Amino acid sequence: MALKKQKTLTLVIPLYNEGERIEKTLKTLKKGFPDYGLKLTSVIFVNDGSTDNTKKKVEREVKRLERALCARVRVLSYRSNRGRGYAIRFSSLITDSDYVLYADGDLSIPLQNLKNFRPYVVQGYDLLFGSKKMPGAQAIIPRSTIRKIVGYGHTVIASLLLGVFAWDYQGGFKMFSRKLVREVFPLLSIDRWGFDMEVIFLSKKLGYSTVEVPILWSHVESGSKVKLLRDIGRSLREMSVIKYNWIVRRNVSISVLAHPKSFSLTSR
Repeated sequence: MALKKQKTLTLVIPLYNEGERIEKTLKTLKKGFPDYGLKLTSVIFVNDGSTDNTKKKVEREVKRLERALCARVRVLSYRSNRGRGYAIRFSSLITDSDYVLYADGDLSIPLQNLKNFRPYVVQGYDLLFGSKKMPGAQAIIPRSTIRKIVGYGHTVIASLLLGVFAWDYQGGFKMFSRKLVREVFPLLSIDRWGFDMEVIFLSKKLGYSTVEVPILWSHVESGSKVKLLRDIGRSLREMSVIKYNWIVRRNVSISVLAHPKSFSLTSR
């Protein structure tokens, strides 16, 4: 009986001014990549317009990381800060692995959570995303009460407004199949935090297989880019944009891109 070929994985880590936190992440990665049922073939650090020493700190560790991880390590960089969503789309679309995993620069959601993704990879799910809020999730370092209230409030509002349910729209630990990257990522329009909501929304609406998995995680306050009041307002605006795009602008374009064989172009 032939053994099934192990699925390949690209790890994408978007970075914006992570100079104070990246050392710990690099140290963790230099310990290697254990067998999580996936073959790590590439790591892409995306320097999203950082103005500190993030890029230099990562670049000087590339060779050591390649030896430890037995994978190609790249640092992609551009001058202007474009947002986490843009960084993930930009890097994912140039990969050729079976799956792409993105993780935050501080690895506050440890890579060991991939063990819980394994059975869904075997089943061929298109979108697998870690959840800090669903039953079974464990916090090593818990959030404050106000952040918990805001977090669950976001879940309720997003689910009602978007019309699809997820316990945790914003967690920075998501895996995408090659098919989903090729077919859904070109439809995404939001460059910043709303990227996570949009990719969940479109994946569910377009009928891709999705699964939400409880994770082990820790809340890291120091150096966090999240500002509650600012990001609540931004999140509400981005929810509205996602819904607007679906209702008004996407009806025809999504049908054409998702089912191109059912349409034909005639030239004169």
